[in-house]
Amino acid sequence: MIQIRNLIKVYGDKMVLSNISFDAPDGHITGFVGPNGAGKSTTMRMVACLENPDRGTALVDRMPYSEAENPGRVMGVYLGQGYLPLHMTGSEYLTYVCRLAGMEAGRVNELLEMVELTDAANRKIKSYSLGMKQRAGIAAALAGDPTTLMLDEPVNGLDPMGVQWLRGVLRDQAKAGKAVLLSSHLLSELELVADRVVMLDHGHVVSEGAMVALERGNEPHVIIRTSDDGAFTQLLRDKEIEFQILDEGEGLSIKDMPAREAGRLAFENGLLVDHLEEKRSSLEEVFMATATASDGKETSHA
Repeated sequence: MIQIRNLIKVYGDKMVLSNISFDAPDGHITGFVGPNGAGKSTTMRMVACLENPDRGTALVDRMPYSEAENPGRVMGVYLGQGYLPLHMTGSEYLTYVCRLAGMEAGRVNELLEMVELTDAANRKIKSYSLGMKQRAGIAAALAGDPTTLMLDEPVNGLDPMGVQWLRGVLRDQAKAGKAVLLSSHLLSELELVADRVVMLDHGHVVSEGAMVALERGNEPHVIIRTSDDGAFTQLLRDKEIEFQILDEGEGLSIKDMPAREAGRLAFENGLLVDHLEEKRSSLEEVFMATATASDGKETSHA
């Protein structure tokens, strides 16, 4: 488990992290989201003890990561390609990481096969493609079979098959009871893999909680296009149903009315329905709405 409590970081006159607190619990994939400059990478560096907070604590399994007897068995970390030893081959790097974690030599070949780098094992990492470097970094994070994983933007550079592979790896880790903290700017990807989410904006946690709770609060809206949208809007006004007129030719967006009832209302009043669907806002839309609504207010916990 990763536990962040009252973390504060100031660079010069800029407050990068403002008293943030959240958990990444065991057995869950926690998505860590926010725009560039929100403080995600700074937070992760503090969890990895690569940077010191001005105040607050960042604990892994109830202790600072730097105090772990065998850090590689406690938390696997990937913070981007800037931390990869480009002068080493893939095999040399993973051998070094496995040795530090006290793993047997056979673990190296297992990892190379897992991330599909066996054929590139003896090539310098500097010659790897973006996706191959990502795979090498992820392999190093997994090397010690740690109880916690923390990955910063691991999807960058992976092809579709690589992204699908990574989803499976992360789900397997969580099913084994491990804590996974996953940062990504691809919110659509987090929707497919995360079961918890922490939203960070301008150094503040603006929302934290289970994805299912977020989805419960994200009520669906109905998109409908009829043969006479003007007449249909009047029907909605008469019933005091909230709606929004979309761009020309795209119909209406209706809240608090199921799709079936909207279609029936049109049919009963002699209107043809050209398009009818029920939609939910994307995680990106939810984040934008949450960040805008909070604007410095206290964290929302779900």
